[in-house]
Amino acid sequence: MTNLRPLDQLLAGARAPLGSHIQLDLGHDAGPLAELTELLTRMNGFTAFNAGVQVFHAGTAGLGPELGRWNEPSTWKNTYAGLADGLFCFGQDLFGCQFGVINNREVVVFDPETAERTPIGAGLDDWAAWLLEDPPVRGAHQFATAWQDEHGALEHDQRLIPLQMFTMGGTYDFDNLVAKDAVICMRIRGPLAQTIHDLPDGAQVHLMTDRAPAAKPGSKQLAYAELDVFADYNSFMVQDETARFEPDRAWTRALITDMIAAREGVIGVGTARRTTVPVILDVRSEAPDDDFDGWDHVTEAGLHLESGKVIVSMLDYSTAVPRTAVPVGDYTARVYAKGFGTISSDGMHGDDFYHVVLWPGSIQDPFILKPYPEPLSPG
Repeated sequence: MTNLRPLDQLLAGARAPLGSHIQLDLGHDAGPLAELTELLTRMNGFTAFNAGVQVFHAGTAGLGPELGRWNEPSTWKNTYAGLADGLFCFGQDLFGCQFGVINNREVVVFDPETAERTPIGAGLDDWAAWLLEDPPVRGAHQFATAWQDEHGALEHDQRLIPLQMFTMGGTYDFDNLVAKDAVICMRIRGPLAQTIHDLPDGAQVHLMTDRAPAAKPGSKQLAYAELDVFADYNSFMVQDETARFEPDRAWTRALITDMIAAREGVIGVGTARRTTVPVILDVRSEAPDDDFDGWDHVTEAGLHLESGKVIVSMLDYSTAVPRTAVPVGDYTARVYAKGFGTISSDGMHGDDFYHVVLWPGSIQDPFILKPYPEPLSPG
């Protein structure tokens, strides 16, 4: 084993392949990309160190991210606003740190939170040797094993992402980590990287770049939560913790046509995508101002909260879903949505954003305050 080159040593302990056999051509006769061509033709994608490291497969058939699709700007790089340009990623670790090639000359590690690029070497052997020098840390082997023992194996399309980002003081404790789709993990952190990339150490960071609906004088904030919500069937629910409702045809039709629906204790919100979307739940003592500039679609409905706890999810009542404590009573709910013009043709990628404002008010039927004038991409 010791006479093997580092890349062969890495492959000897790998689980592979992730894709079907392929004759790959990345357009280079020398350099790291030529080495990658040879590697994937030999072994089309693999995991190492108990899936602490993942190398992408090429071609449509396979498990986990596909090499070409992963490197398309619309998949996740566009959320980094140029900070990921010139980087061809061929793999990632358990936390989404990218292994990439710059200009077919250098292999680097790309930090998804800061967009910093740490040089490793001039080729894939250098990369493999770097991993093999410290598998527990650089290959995330120790943590991958512990996570799998506690929570089971990740899906090939998943990575771990911290609830409180590592650069913001977040820890590697299980309580601070969740498994999410790998693309979503990158897209969530792109705006953060834009914000902090050039800041000196110790600088204060304001993460909320979207302008919140303006509050009226004297209004108090009663509760606030920033959430990542899985919008199954292009929708999610804002509801009382004790409410239970099974969607019917009328409910679905209202979400498709108006992007708002309501039943006792439940409001349905239509979304532009059918994947995880960012949602802010903002509970106030007074109604916000009627200023809809910068928002694509604005709707309103009534919501009765019997238990004093709000769930934002899609028919998920498990203990893993956050509960937001609010005063019991009747509320008006206004849903502000934006980013509809960024949705990809397949309805899976984009920068849509949803801000739900609740304030004490009478129960009313759902209606549209500002309609989005264009048809949305199919979801």
